[in-house]
Amino acid sequence: MTKHETITLEPQAVWQDELAGYTLRNASLDPNNEICLLLATSDPELIDGSFVQSKTAEFIDYKVIVLSDSAKTVIPIPQQPWNYHHIQLFGKDQLLLVCAGAVKYENGEADENARIFDTEGNFVRSFCLGDGIEQISATADKKIWTGYFDEGVFGNHGWDDPIGKHGLINWNEFGEIIYTYEQPNKHFIMDCLALNAPSDDEVWFKCGLWDSQIGIRRNGKTTYYMNEEVPLYLSAFAMDDDYLLSDDTGRNNGIFHLAKRTGAAYHKVNELSFMDPAGKRIFPLRVSGRGAKLLLQCENESYLFDLAEYRNNRLLIEES
Repeated sequence: MTKHETITLEPQAVWQDELAGYTLRNASLDPNNEICLLLATSDPELIDGSFVQSKTAEFIDYKVIVLSDSAKTVIPIPQQPWNYHHIQLFGKDQLLLVCAGAVKYENGEADENARIFDTEGNFVRSFCLGDGIEQISATADKKIWTGYFDEGVFGNHGWDDPIGKHGLINWNEFGEIIYTYEQPNKHFIMDCLALNAPSDDEVWFKCGLWDSQIGIRRNGKTTYYMNEEVPLYLSAFAMDDDYLLSDDTGRNNGIFHLAKRTGAAYHKVNELSFMDPAGKRIFPLRVSGRGAKLLLQCENESYLFDLAEYRNNRLLIEES
């Protein structure tokens, strides 16, 4: 029988006035564990109830909030005709905003759905990262990892030969491709539901067509592990040594699955849930992983959970 443990977390930040009039679009951790929130004044309807818009008929006002060492920086990005879904800090002096969708037109042109701003909110440049972007993770040296969902892999919105067919791509800061995933049959990416780039030269990702697998690419080689007894629909994970902690927001929000790697597979060993200091269960709206840390972003609070710290304080004692 799977063990279950409930852990109390203190919020890294409590948001009040900063969120007034805005809705949360995305939340991410940067390589230095800075928290970055993307807020918008409106949320455009899906096309035919299923597909995201890349450009919008009406302008949207955005706001980016960065939390670094308890200091909050608010960066307004007003009057945008773009439907941004992803936010990443881009080096020390820029922001990367990305639309999940991108249309390719009959004349061969495509939406430049990756748009870079400076930390004053001024537009710098743009380029196209393709349609159907599920996950984005930028590294400290301004490389970009993109993971795609099935629409981006198989093509839609004018993409007869979709960029996202590779499932996973690494780009430089100017939108030039560095590496494309090989899409091997046994480890095919139809939906890259989770990404974690712990360093400049390493990325972990969810792959597998009908099963759940974890791919790890480092030093030009990719290693795969089965992720058994863990839900297919994770959206983020943290890892430390041979432990992996993944969310289950798609099916059972608020439950996190702890797995340990033995041989060629991860096996579930525990379930975790989290409470705030008042004893209320934490149900995050967004979860983001970076190395051993998970960001749990709620409506008004940001929480961080450190798997390495948990492992050192709890698991190593239990295993000794």
